[in-house]
Amino acid sequence: MKDATEILPRIGFALRLTALPDFSAPPREAVVTDGGMSSRVVEDAGGGAVRIVWRGHPLCGAAFAVAAELAPAPDGGGWDYSFRYDGNASGLAVEAVEFPVLTVPRTDATEIFYPWLCGRVRRPKWSALEPGAEVTEIQATGLHFMAALNGADESWYVDQRGDARLRPNWAVVRNGAQPGTVALVFRHLPEVVEANRAAGALPFGGRIATFRGDWFAAAEIYRRWAWEQPWAKAAFARPRNRLRDIAIWFWNRGGVADVEPPVERFAALTGLPVALDWYWWHKIPYDSGYPHFWPPREGAEAFSAAVRRLAAKGVFVQPYVNGVSWDKESPTWKAEGEPDCILEKSGERWGWRYNVHMPSCLAVMCGDAPRFHARMRDLVRRLRECGVPGVYLDQIGCCTVRTCWDPAHRHPPGGGTAIVNGYRKMLRDIRADNPGLLLSTESAPEAYLDVVDSFINLHQNEERVATVPVPEAETVPAFQAVYHGAIASYGSYALIDGIPPWDPAWPDDDRWTDELPWEELYPDQFAFEFARGVAMGIQPMVHQLRMRHFDDPRFAANLAFAVDTARFYFANRDFLFDGTMCAPGTLDCARRTVDLFVRGIYTKPGEGRVVHRPGAPAVLHSVWRAPDGRLAATLCNWTREPQPFALSTPDLAASGTVSARSWMLVTP
Repeated sequence: MKDATEILPRIGFALRLTALPDFSAPPREAVVTDGGMSSRVVEDAGGGAVRIVWRGHPLCGAAFAVAAELAPAPDGGGWDYSFRYDGNASGLAVEAVEFPVLTVPRTDATEIFYPWLCGRVRRPKWSALEPGAEVTEIQATGLHFMAALNGADESWYVDQRGDARLRPNWAVVRNGAQPGTVALVFRHLPEVVEANRAAGALPFGGRIATFRGDWFAAAEIYRRWAWEQPWAKAAFARPRNRLRDIAIWFWNRGGVADVEPPVERFAALTGLPVALDWYWWHKIPYDSGYPHFWPPREGAEAFSAAVRRLAAKGVFVQPYVNGVSWDKESPTWKAEGEPDCILEKSGERWGWRYNVHMPSCLAVMCGDAPRFHARMRDLVRRLRECGVPGVYLDQIGCCTVRTCWDPAHRHPPGGGTAIVNGYRKMLRDIRADNPGLLLSTESAPEAYLDVVDSFINLHQNEERVATVPVPEAETVPAFQAVYHGAIASYGSYALIDGIPPWDPAWPDDDRWTDELPWEELYPDQFAFEFARGVAMGIQPMVHQLRMRHFDDPRFAANLAFAVDTARFYFANRDFLFDGTMCAPGTLDCARRTVDLFVRGIYTKPGEGRVVHRPGAPAVLHSVWRAPDGRLAATLCNWTREPQPFALSTPDLAASGTVSARSWMLVTP
């Protein structure tokens, strides 16, 4: 463990102060940092702990003091921190706390792990960055740790603990002000209330540590703590339900005649239990008209009959519902939606126009949203009456860890736990209304790990969803490294024919009319996109399976790979569903460039783009420990040629050849 004298000089802070907005003028704001304080002293806090105290500031007064305490971690794994301030005489309240601002050494080869969705490693071009330049700034909705990875040299780690998972937090990485440094910053957004004005404290602590290793070694530090937390214990302890035995999911969109037959045919072909994530069953066009999903597009009777037929053939059916949104173009918006919506500090009702084909802006509802939550409960009851065993509630996992400034709501303005706890209550109420119903949401959020049964994960299809240039960053399965086995995870944007779905309820003007043989032009795309998530321990998913995929020889190879993958996953779910992820070690294999045509449902004709993914490993792998202690590595060759490999991990080693487009299980 680093000596405190080596840690203390690296720690700073920043406070953003604000006056409560009146929404008619720009808000009064100020920023206070450690560099602007009059003095800094280090005190002995007893028991081996030390305290840094900064005093005096021109705005906040001579008596203003900020204190950060570091105590030796009981397990010897670093230093546990706390943070508080008092004597603020500025008249402004604290809107944001940046702590710790941890400035650590880096080299030009330093990589950054940050908690974007299930986890990301970025390799910045440090030489191109100005001192203090921002490297990344993301909401920490999933995991709450960061690391500066220095290869074989000493790496640095920082996390947030306690109830940080329920609160708005941002993970920020900046190039250091001094050459050869990088700053890892957590930004916490508290409630802006009188009680926090003169004095306050971070309502949670965290850990600062050094270690040697990669992103997985950092995840292990977090995992040792996370497994002891009540939400993780509750998630791991819940009875196994039928989601464990799903061999493959189908993300199908459309009416009964398009959605139902291919799923039934795949189930009959393989004899495996499968699941249907059913989009566009609803009357309204996709991403518009929310939350007015009911009635089903083809009527309640036809929808219920399809659900019954699928259930009789062992198919788990989960219809799509957006769990947070109200369309501002809806006739009910003014009376019901607007009063329940999140209000930004700017006075705007927060929302987003996803659907580029229609003039719909989807506003996000607050946790204090009685009208909206009542509508959601009623909608889910109607779906349950149709016989569905599960419901997918979109965006709750990724859009609700936010701030709301509406003075008419029953929560304090600013951050805090009100929004997340409001949605947690809504989910618990839905469960109480519908005993036995399984619930799902988007992304990999710690805040909902214990109140839903599954997460859809699309992070591994990073070319379609990433906001960071691909050459600098890659998605890593850090969430699976920490929480695998606690919750079902599924997902993929992989399309057998490369053609995204089109909602016939949209206007036809933007529809692609000159589809090419995408599966021939980009012959490795389906296998690569499809396999990446499965190699991470995510249940397989095919997007938009259609009957033509069974009968046209053009699609035979992709369909066969989907069948083989489903069989492999199902046969090895004691590792790939139940197992704990182990250190991946190194796998020597060929590297390939895979070309991906990136196109989604909102990509207009002519706007598709080709991403060249150089240096992709020809063999994907992961290592697992089953609950009974058995070890295994899963390997997937997504290419069209046999691939030799040599695997070396702390737990097992192996070498051999993986056949083209196939999976292999390796045991000690």
